[in-house]
This record gives sequence, structure tokens and C-alpha cells, in this order.
Amino acid sequence: MNMRLPLCVIQASRMWGSFGLLLLTLVCTPTWAVTTVTLLLSDMGGIYQEAAQALQTDLEQAGMQVTQQGLLQRSDQRREDWVVALGVAALQQVMAERDTTPVLSILVPRASYLRITAGKTRAVTALYLDQPLERMAALQHYALPNSRRTGVLLGTTTKALLADIEGAATSQRLDIRYRVIDSPGVVFPALTELSEDVDVLWLLPDPLIVNRNNLQSLFLQTYRQRLPILAYSSALVQAGAMLGLYATPAQFGHEAAQWLKTVIPTGGKPPPPRYPTSFVIAVNPTVARSLNVSLPSLEELTQRLNTMDTR
Repeated sequence: MNMRLPLCVIQASRMWGSFGLLLLTLVCTPTWAVTTVTLLLSDMGGIYQEAAQALQTDLEQAGMQVTQQGLLQRSDQRREDWVVALGVAALQQVMAERDTTPVLSILVPRASYLRITAGKTRAVTALYLDQPLERMAALQHYALPNSRRTGVLLGTTTKALLADIEGAATSQRLDIRYRVIDSPGVVFPALTELSEDVDVLWLLPDPLIVNRNNLQSLFLQTYRQRLPILAYSSALVQAGAMLGLYATPAQFGHEAAQWLKTVIPTGGKPPPPRYPTSFVIAVNPTVARSLNVSLPSLEELTQRLNTMDTR
């Protein structure tokens, strides 16, 4: 962290008496060196660039010096007060470094963050990619009040969240039913079995469950079984989920910048990781009509979720 440096100037003044005397006074006043922040992007385009641009704009307006880097641009010789790792690959890279610069992780799911940082001594915190599970449960409660039986597929990354999922479901009187998946070949048999016993399916960020190889087939199967999906991204809503709950990349950038502007002046260790306070609700109206589901307005749902305290 940059140290306080003295800014010294010479002030001239005259004392008039029988002898004209010019006094030179050395005056030192403290000032702060410019804070430097490195944004390490898992990819230099897409959501990472969108979040980084919002973050950089806000931090530079606050007087900080901000640099964007790709994974291959990282070097051993650098000067930085904070690193913001955008995405899983960036977080993995900085956590493998022998460095003490504090790290803020964004655009990384909670389960992935916990796995990557487990056992590490580097000062690190996070603004999780996923929304609070309590907020997801509340969205289901308000949007689909007659649908209580909730299904979720848990892969190797998300199975550690089971207790939190059950707690969130209990808070809204939902009945959680789940299957744990340990290999790609089990996904669709488990989904078929689970879909016969639930009213809604949650998709959580787990690469074993949600990936480009099975996504189209997953949505096709749930559509045929008339099972609405609550997902965690805009892309999944566009692909076939009925409801989505997420923060946009720009929202992540602005919220991360605001958090850093609060934390950096304290000079202390990073605060605990947390979920984003920002969120957007999205609906796929075509899927809703096809499933014959009538939903409240987005304004009403947003207002209801805004009244919750999920920190």
C-alpha cells in the first residue's frame, strides 16, 4: 500500500525592522500518493470488458490509477495497491502468485471462489457472481406462489451449497428436492427423475450442469416436461429459462468500484466476501406463454425483492 509522503514547499516572508530580513520557511504538508489498481481480465472482451470499463471509469473519477491486463500480460515486476480479478481464470492466476497485494474477485460464483481460495493466505475478498439464495427463493415465492416443490441439480462445484440452499428454501416455505451429479453422463437421467417430482427447476452456476455441450438439450427436455426454470444470467433466459435473476456486468463494475472506494482509505484487510446488492429480473415471455404461466409485472417483482435484506 502506498505510504503517506510529505509535500514540502518553501514559503518566503519578510520581517521589517531596522534590517530588512527575508525569512525562508520549509513547510511540509502530508498528501497521499495515487492508488494504483490493476484489473486482470479472464478475457479481454464480453462481460469482462463491460464490467472492467464501468469499474475503471468510476475509480479514475475518484483519482485512482487503473490498468487493464489480460492473463498473458501479467508480469513479475509491477506496482499495484489492489488487484481486481474478473472471472475464474483471473482469480486462479492471482491466487497462484507469491504476492501480498489484496485481491477483489468479481464475476466468479461463490462456490468457485471458495474452492479456489481455500487454504490460501493472500488477502482476498469477493463480490460473488451469483445472487443470494434467499433472493432466488423469494423471487420464486412472489412470481410462482403456487409452485412450492423446487428442484436443483448440484454438481461438483455447487454441492457444497446444499445447506445454504435448504436454508433459503425454508425461509420462503419451499420444498427443495435435489440430485447430486458427479459426471456428465448422469445429468439427464437425474433431470428426468427430478422433473417428475418438482414444479420449478433452479439452475445454479456449475460447469458440470450448465455448459455449452448440454444446454440446448437441457432446455428442450425441461420444455417438453413443462418445467419452468429460474436461472442466473441473461443468456440463460434468452436460451430458454422462464425467469432470470442476476446483476449485469456494468452493475458489477459500478458496485465493485463503490466498494473499493470505501475499503481502500481504511488501509485494513479486505472485508468478508458478499453477494451483490444490485440485481435485474428477466422474463422470457415466449416460454411463459408456452407453459401457460401468468407472472406479476417486473416492476412489482423488483419492488418486492428490493425490500429484502440479503447481505
